[in-house]
Amino acid sequence: MISGSVEQAAERLRKAVPIMVKHGIPVTPLNYALWYSYVSNEDPSLNLRIDEIVAAYGTMPLTSAESLFRDHVSPAGNYETTLGRVKDTLEQMVHSIDKDLHATIADTRSFSTLLDECNRDLRTPSTGMASIDDMFGTLDKLLQGSTAMQENTSRFEQRLASANDEIRRLRGELETLRQDAMNDELTGVFNRRAFDVELNQFIGHGDRGPAIHLGLLDIDHFKQFNDRFGHQVGDRVLNLVGKQLNATSRLGVSVYRYGGEEFALIFCGGTAAQAIKLVEALRISIERLVLKDSRNGERLTNITASIGIASRISGETAEALVTRTDAALYKAKNNGRNQVCQA
Repeated sequence: MISGSVEQAAERLRKAVPIMVKHGIPVTPLNYALWYSYVSNEDPSLNLRIDEIVAAYGTMPLTSAESLFRDHVSPAGNYETTLGRVKDTLEQMVHSIDKDLHATIADTRSFSTLLDECNRDLRTPSTGMASIDDMFGTLDKLLQGSTAMQENTSRFEQRLASANDEIRRLRGELETLRQDAMNDELTGVFNRRAFDVELNQFIGHGDRGPAIHLGLLDIDHFKQFNDRFGHQVGDRVLNLVGKQLNATSRLGVSVYRYGGEEFALIFCGGTAAQAIKLVEALRISIERLVLKDSRNGERLTNITASIGIASRISGETAEALVTRTDAALYKAKNNGRNQVCQA
């Protein structure tokens, strides 16, 4: 029975790996789990989603893989699993330190009691001088007590030092986890790391993959929002634009916060004309956004955006495509803003 299960697992992996290689999918534990589930064909809805995504992008984007993993393979997900592990480690550490602390406190009380006893022995009136044996006995008790106290204190200090090392390690793990997260917390779209990874992943297929169109969007006069109304209002503007972009995202279209007030859109498949039509619709939808005072609902101002767009040329690198798109964006801004320009 066990042998059969092992053989079945090995056979599924043998089927999964060539598919991953064919579509340029990174060989990671998460992707292994995803494609293992795919070849097992135990969840038809998962297979349907994978087929749709691969057909649209020519590969499996990292962001899509993590979403599918959470929804179909492991409800806890990669991110939550790591957080849970850190939480469990911290709980165990706190319990252990608390236990050692109480033991040390108990030892301290015992040593204090011993000191009281020795003090009483030395001060107790007697008919004559205390004998040498009595003095030696008192000294022995003090020596044994102080040695035990020193050992217990040393153990607790070592435990604290070890805990400090573990805390630093956990902080590093959490920092890595925070940096590795795919979403921009403020705007709700994917972040710059996701953009860099996925653009290179899409372009890595070369001419075998779908057509790639890249859009860069910059919120017009964003500095004025911060200067006139404060940074909280500036954050609201970013959040509003992020929500608007997310609302129009679809299969084959991914939205990222590129940096500051700039967003990026990657279109996989379709024609340049279709991509331009979509970003023009996005520009108009942003133009219709009205920024209101959260205190009284009064209109503050409208929001507009300039957009540059470029279609990847055969053999073009990700860096070259970004450079051409960025030039188109600056053209849109220099021509008066609130418009779309094509590279």
